[in-house]
Amino acid sequence: MMMYSKYVPQSLKHFMCHGQYKEVTKALQDVKNEANLQAECMDIVSLLAGYLTEQNLEANFELYSMSEDLLKLVAERCNPQETLLEILEKIETTNHDEIFTSLLKSLQIVLLRLHNNKPRSFEFSLNSILTYIEKVNLPEYIKNSDEKQELLLETDSTVRRILQLYMTVLLFLEPFTKLLQNDATTVFRDTTATRKNILICFILQLLQKSSIYLNVEKKTDKMDVKTYTRQVAEDLILVILKLTGDPFFFLLFHNNEYVCSSVFEKSRQNLKQNIFRMQDKCSTESLAMFYYLLLVGDLVPETAPKLYTSHYLFETCLGFCVHFLSHEQSAINYKGIQMGQTLLEILGTKHLQAKDLDENMHRLFCQYLTQTIIYSSIERNRKEGTLLLRDYILKFDCEGRYLLISNLFKSVNHSGLRSYLATIFKNMVHKAIEDYGDKNRKNDLFLGKSLKHLLMTEICVLKNHIETDLIDNADEIISGLNILRFLIIRDKTNVTDICSYIDQLDQQFLKPLRKSIDMSRAHFSAELDQVQQGLPVEEKIDFDISVDVLNGESLSELTKERKLSMLKNALNTFDLMDCLLARVNECVTIGLKSHKKAK
Repeated sequence: MMMYSKYVPQSLKHFMCHGQYKEVTKALQDVKNEANLQAECMDIVSLLAGYLTEQNLEANFELYSMSEDLLKLVAERCNPQETLLEILEKIETTNHDEIFTSLLKSLQIVLLRLHNNKPRSFEFSLNSILTYIEKVNLPEYIKNSDEKQELLLETDSTVRRILQLYMTVLLFLEPFTKLLQNDATTVFRDTTATRKNILICFILQLLQKSSIYLNVEKKTDKMDVKTYTRQVAEDLILVILKLTGDPFFFLLFHNNEYVCSSVFEKSRQNLKQNIFRMQDKCSTESLAMFYYLLLVGDLVPETAPKLYTSHYLFETCLGFCVHFLSHEQSAINYKGIQMGQTLLEILGTKHLQAKDLDENMHRLFCQYLTQTIIYSSIERNRKEGTLLLRDYILKFDCEGRYLLISNLFKSVNHSGLRSYLATIFKNMVHKAIEDYGDKNRKNDLFLGKSLKHLLMTEICVLKNHIETDLIDNADEIISGLNILRFLIIRDKTNVTDICSYIDQLDQQFLKPLRKSIDMSRAHFSAELDQVQQGLPVEEKIDFDISVDVLNGESLSELTKERKLSMLKNALNTFDLMDCLLARVNECVTIGLKSHKKAK
């Protein structure tokens, strides 16, 4: 047999070029070559990995396949640290998924040989894998996909590629998960950069990447079979669940205001060494996606500790909702809406208290949820976001509801949303009137002075008196009229004390509205006549209409038919307000007479 004492790589290259793969295997397994193999390890790895090319994969698969097997043999025998460095270099330079997969097989062998030693080497290896996956960018349309588009995402070639890479990585991680899951139930947890914690953070980082944009909902009536995306998400979560006996353990490090107990005193004293507090390893977004899958995806295991109260889970996970809702992508905003609804369901019949609103997270939740409702381009986000806001308000006690609605009126300027808030408020007033005779009633905040304050300052108000733009503020004006009509008709015994300040409302709201409707109708009727006669429209009037009526479209840029339609719609709105106003005035007159007779 030929000796390889001087330069093993050169001899191996000769055999590889001539297809003498058995000779290469013998050379690598020969104990006489052990010293040379160790000395020239990196050159041997570079040589064999060099045959893992796209060209060989397509035109010379035998050479490619044998090179992969021989590289695994080298990984088993040569210096693990040197072999590791060379393989990582090859992973970082390749852009082909098959080659990436082949290199992972050898990388797995090397890392298993290191056991629990060199956790940093394990970390560097996982970072290289993460970097490779990050090179694959999802199409932009996916980041703002709607409900129908989500059902077809897996037909996209890029999505399928990413899912395949995730599956490959999960197979790569299987032996490490089995080795590291044995101490998952340890009471005093080590939060430093151990192999187990590095692996947990790696899975969390995978959740943060492309999967955050994909539809990972559990099986529903609309989905007869489990999607690949859902399966991959479940497998990723399962790895973390195997490595930690308590999936809610990470909440301790997410909530900065939480005071650590003595059990975690060591973690508190060594925050710089706590890997779960490092944003580059365990970011808010990755944890948000993890708890989204656990809670919304219904993946909380039966073995999860039951010591966490529903209120604690709500308060700590609300920050993840805020993170999703504050994101610039609509697909992620929807996850925030879903998570918000799930957290409310977790609370069950329990109510939040007004004192809970002292937490800044509630203010941020309202801020970003209302922004999503108003500005989202996805109809589903707007509709379901509106329902979430209502359910969130109703989950509070009476004082909390009043404070929420009062503050939302101050912060929200959108007429449609203000109208919706007014409707919620009306329903609460209705409930307060019905419960007035109940000794245990707790909703007096929606009667008397508190009711008057909101009516006079937020609901029954013309922002610019008679010059208020009625089209732009139509929704909230109509809601104000409906609430007044409801109060006068429903409150027959004046428990709301509405009769004592109806004259103020008449002077502040009803009479100015009467004048404003008359002025606006005359103005738009004149515009309609001009358009019907084909006369030019004044520039000043053009600007007002383009901003407030036509959603930014210049009146002069529209067809005659479109102009007529817009102006007629505006006149119809004035007619509706006029009818409601007449009915309210009629109810006021009748209501006041009835009240005086009752006295």
